[in-house]
Amino acid sequence: MIVDRQALLRQRLASAGLAAAAKTGGIPVRGNPETACLSFSQQHAWRYQQAYPDSVSNNLGLLITFTGRVDEHAIAEAVDRIVERHEILRTTYHLGADGIPFQRIRKSMHVPRSFEHASAERATELAKAALQIPFDLETDAPLKLLFFRTGPEEVMLALIVNHIIWDGATFALLSKELEKAYEAGAAVSSKPAIQYADVAEWQRNHQTGTGSADMDYWKQRLGASRPAKTLPVESGNKAAHPEAAGRVDYRLTASLELTRLASRHRVTPFIAFMACWAKVLGRNGAEEVTIGTTVLTRDQPETEQLIGNFANHIVLRLPVGKAQRAEALIPATAMEFDAGFAHRNLPYESMIEALGGQDVAEPPALFDSLVVFIPSGTEGPRLPGATTRWQRLHNEAVQFPLVPLGLEIFVRGRGAETVIDVEATYARNAFDHATVAELLSRLDGTIHDAIHEAW
Repeated sequence: MIVDRQALLRQRLASAGLAAAAKTGGIPVRGNPETACLSFSQQHAWRYQQAYPDSVSNNLGLLITFTGRVDEHAIAEAVDRIVERHEILRTTYHLGADGIPFQRIRKSMHVPRSFEHASAERATELAKAALQIPFDLETDAPLKLLFFRTGPEEVMLALIVNHIIWDGATFALLSKELEKAYEAGAAVSSKPAIQYADVAEWQRNHQTGTGSADMDYWKQRLGASRPAKTLPVESGNKAAHPEAAGRVDYRLTASLELTRLASRHRVTPFIAFMACWAKVLGRNGAEEVTIGTTVLTRDQPETEQLIGNFANHIVLRLPVGKAQRAEALIPATAMEFDAGFAHRNLPYESMIEALGGQDVAEPPALFDSLVVFIPSGTEGPRLPGATTRWQRLHNEAVQFPLVPLGLEIFVRGRGAETVIDVEATYARNAFDHATVAELLSRLDGTIHDAIHEAW
């Protein structure tokens, strides 16, 4: 979902009588400043990396271009000051003697960086190559910096991070931190009173007593009678590595229609998109489908400005029978999401265990496509005397470990200028490029039909 609309959603939940986590604060500082347990989000990423040590599925790459008078060495020094402020950026991950993983917070940590002159094309090639190097979570810093001077007034920065420190809000937060640190020079601002490791410890203790209602909801919603997966996965190369991925970049021709459809039903574009995607998945005759999505659990005031991974998966179960029309499916999608969001704090791994268990090295048992809306308006760091643009780098691996199809949705512009871009990352052992492109074309047509009430 779009991150900056979570406050509005909480109001909707309250008016509907659904419990949402209150922003009460009160997270204590942990007792041991050097170590802490893993948060649920960290544990999910750590377990997968343990299963696939050479995996780059959790590697995220951003290529940020600064045009103007910028100093790449000053940017690197600003990042060092951010690392000093945020413990999560100088944390390593280990398996304890008791078999339980933990995080170790370092007093300091060197962030690898390189500086060179290169053309923009060569810089992109080198950045993509760096993205193919897995992180060793026991020894490596969780981020890397590659600077390329591509012209007298142009610098490209490849920021490579591991998902264990990153969620959908992190880039915007890191951008603001970098702006302040770059302008402040050598001055170091105060550290957050509560750090990510404090939240991890609090989360573990807090979850023990509050997860039963969430658990009951998901057991009831996704029990033994849940619908079968519906994606046509027979077109892939079965010999391909389970992480090997391709990507289809697709701009919706029905971008404006989607925003109008959402406005007509007084829902967000995310809800309208999910309803239309569910309709596409149901075209093989299914009566119901399940779709995964990622939400944030930044419910406490202390978490709002923290760098770190607060992501969790929830699952939407939607009716898509032939008789189901937009007038019913879109409101049903909104209700389903609101209810799921109200129970978002149950860790996805706990949900899986309660519903029969699953090995971390297997594709998700509850869904075969996952849809994520990327926050609109994330411009990247705005440095004095420079303009900024950025792009995601494809790491040739499935974006969400072993999910056959991940759709990341970027909404850009406003009003009549709105465009919606879809980055569809697909597992090569499940799909080929043409099949995914056809699914997105059907989605485009479904949105167009919906605005004209043809389904």
